[in-house]
Amino acid sequence: MKRAHVSTVVVALLLVTAGCLGAVGSGDDDTSVDDDVEEDLPEENPPDEELPDADELLEAALDAESNVETVQGIQTTTIDDGTETVTTTQEVWERGPDQYRADIVETNEPEPIDVVVADGSTIWMYDEADNEAVRMELGFDLEDQEALNDGFVEAFTTDTNASVEGTDTVADRDVYVLELTGDGDDALYESATLWIDQETDYPVKQEVTPAVGASVTTTVAFEEVAFDEEIDDEVFAFEPPADAEIRDFDELVPQQYADVDAADADVPFDLPRPDVPDEYTLESVLAGENMVGWSATLQYTDEAGSFLTVGVADEAQDPVFEPDSDPVEIDDVDATIREATETRTIIEWEDDGLSYTVSGELTADELIAVAESIVG
Repeated sequence: MKRAHVSTVVVALLLVTAGCLGAVGSGDDDTSVDDDVEEDLPEENPPDEELPDADELLEAALDAESNVETVQGIQTTTIDDGTETVTTTQEVWERGPDQYRADIVETNEPEPIDVVVADGSTIWMYDEADNEAVRMELGFDLEDQEALNDGFVEAFTTDTNASVEGTDTVADRDVYVLELTGDGDDALYESATLWIDQETDYPVKQEVTPAVGASVTTTVAFEEVAFDEEIDDEVFAFEPPADAEIRDFDELVPQQYADVDAADADVPFDLPRPDVPDEYTLESVLAGENMVGWSATLQYTDEAGSFLTVGVADEAQDPVFEPDSDPVEIDDVDATIREATETRTIIEWEDDGLSYTVSGELTADELIAVAESIVG
């Protein structure tokens, strides 16, 4: 999962909406998430210790950037779906609200971005394996970014209950443990925990489980951290290797097309024309190239608003998690079928160098029929 930084606390909590903030942590130490549970529990507080008000502590954490000029250290992110964990350890530097750098130290993520650098006006993402750099020019100023962050804050504090559960130690720093629980249909997460530095109010660890979608818990924690130490300007300057392929981010944003024929003219492979149930009509066609390769998505809907999606890509991307699935044969092609949710089923297969996906709120037999119309 590819990842890019936008801003500290807000982005950490909004991992619930990203689904793909990338993974983080050491892959060779044989330490599982379960092994760390006891260590992560907050310490029991002395009877006479007074804990801060939860809402005030949350507000202070969201405004933590105003309390520190710089943050740097070693940070580990772990993504756990209950059966597998994906981890990446990075060295990170932050200065102010818009300068950031992360260099991968170690990862078991299938396709990581090795370096992310933001200097306030441009974000660079570099993939060392492919020697490819993506450049994104930021089209907003600091005031715009603050407004965007305010919108994020409002989004993830909606339908939220906060409570201070005690104290703990993270990265050799004393912290308060703030529990956030969703309480309503508009809550973005089922639960979130912030370990908030008692001196700076800066969250040095976050753990988030989303309210919708697959049950995936993402934990971002500093192993080492230092505040208000000088950072050289060169840290936030990135020069890609002379022989690197440089792409502009705008080139990698999928384009919407009026129909399949229009997209077919731009995509370097033939798009499928599947036979879909009569009640479904083509709603949109998206196609484009990203850091992995070319892909296209055909989305159909019926009058009730149910979706049927057909996807094709010219290069298979290794999934962060290998989902449980059952084998199925589409004509003479080996495929897999799995239930993504209670109502959504996915069929996936590879054929002639292309990767295909058919998914929707249909029966398995109906989806297999759509897949057979593509293979045949």
